[in-house]
Amino acid sequence: MKFSRKSRRFFLQGAGTTLLALPLLESLLPKGAKAAPTPKSFIGVGAWNGLYRMYGPASQLMPPTQESSGSLVGLAKVNVPGRHAIHHATLTELAQANGGRISDIIDQEFTPYLSKMTMLQGLDYIALGWYHHSGQFGNWHKSADQSEGNPDMATLDNVIADWFATQGLPSDVVTYSASWLDGDWGCSFKADGSRTTAQFNDPGALWDKYFADAQIPTDFKALLVDRVLEDYRALKQNPRLGNEDRIRVDAHIDHLAVTEQKIKEVAAVCDQLRPDSDISDRALLLRTMNDVIVGLISCGMANVFMGWAQALVSEDPNQWHVWSHAGYDNDNDAVADSSAYTSLVEHSRSVMKDMCLDLAKKLDAVGQLDNCVIACIQEHNKRGHESWNVPVITFGSAGGVLATDKYIDYRNVADRDDVVYSRFGFPMNQLYANLLMSMDMPPSAFEPLNKGRADGASSPFKAGSGYGVNAIHPDAAYDYSLGGHYASWAGHDLSGWLPELKA
Repeated sequence: MKFSRKSRRFFLQGAGTTLLALPLLESLLPKGAKAAPTPKSFIGVGAWNGLYRMYGPASQLMPPTQESSGSLVGLAKVNVPGRHAIHHATLTELAQANGGRISDIIDQEFTPYLSKMTMLQGLDYIALGWYHHSGQFGNWHKSADQSEGNPDMATLDNVIADWFATQGLPSDVVTYSASWLDGDWGCSFKADGSRTTAQFNDPGALWDKYFADAQIPTDFKALLVDRVLEDYRALKQNPRLGNEDRIRVDAHIDHLAVTEQKIKEVAAVCDQLRPDSDISDRALLLRTMNDVIVGLISCGMANVFMGWAQALVSEDPNQWHVWSHAGYDNDNDAVADSSAYTSLVEHSRSVMKDMCLDLAKKLDAVGQLDNCVIACIQEHNKRGHESWNVPVITFGSAGGVLATDKYIDYRNVADRDDVVYSRFGFPMNQLYANLLMSMDMPPSAFEPLNKGRADGASSPFKAGSGYGVNAIHPDAAYDYSLGGHYASWAGHDLSGWLPELKA
């Protein structure tokens, strides 16, 4: 069913000329009427620069794991026909066995939300070599110096937005970051390789675009709320308003009111955000941006977002990269520079808490998280710039499509050691396809968008399947044995569901 503003959203004229949109209130629908499905929302968060203890026995990000005879101790082992065995466990049980938290970064503050999270380990950027950057969401041409030979492709946010447009759903893409200095570091691209232009580093500017001085358009005049209700008080007194809807509208109005106040408070900070501003300003900016995003999702005004934060702990967007190389000696699995290493971990912690967890909490508070996916995809693994064995952390189930409260480890634990030789797992292209499918996009809609490499690089997978370039990059294929890992995967359908990921 296509999105219809007339059947799905009720609008309320608030103070002044501000347009306040209400969430769907089913108890006020005419008897027998059925509401159109609520549009799902996708929020991508790009995390750069691995090169720290992200997984394994001393993991600071993913659940620490111990190995024995090619298996992970305490995790269920699943033999995937024709592939290698994978492992999984519930996040709740892993936290209980680890003092109430998953890891150093995913600490006790995340624990109440583990039932709505999924943590994945072992996804491979098959069309990237070991030295490339910024492939998190699909445009692998915008990596390093753009010499890796891949064609331009749209990133997931733009693919989803274009799909929503064909379904009559809101199709705006909003990209955001912690500082104006981050403008050239984003991970949102259109199919032609150009950057998404709707870029915000001031939550007040995003608020004003959608909420300030808005007028009710003519086509809203026939809405039920305009015929029956004159203001919020009248809505609250309506005897047809059910208890659940009453709670929901209260939470929604409260959130918008508090967000507007936060916008005013942070306005001076945003005006002063320059290279000499400190971390508290940028973290506050990101948390306030989350408030606006929740308002946009609740009001049905925008449902596709892409965020990143290079300038966060430091005002220099490149400092995160510098710390990653200076702080960690991957060959010896040792801290090389404790100050740089600490800053690197703190930056990663802020991304997870100020961008991801804070947003998940706020979406959950207004009943929206379960209909969303927040996907935080890392750039590299913990060795150098290796573009395989990458961690991914998600929040929300996309309306019950994705399994939650789950850690899924796709690494081939029986091969290599993750110390000198990083392990391989499953293709990132398959996760991309699964995320698109979780937004109700069928493979027939995204597979035609795929492009190949011009150099004839090998691809053992089902032709055209998944999303993205599914040929294996020559660097990784030969020098790092990624091609050897996938040599027996002939015909593998990259548009199929990853094992254990579908609810």
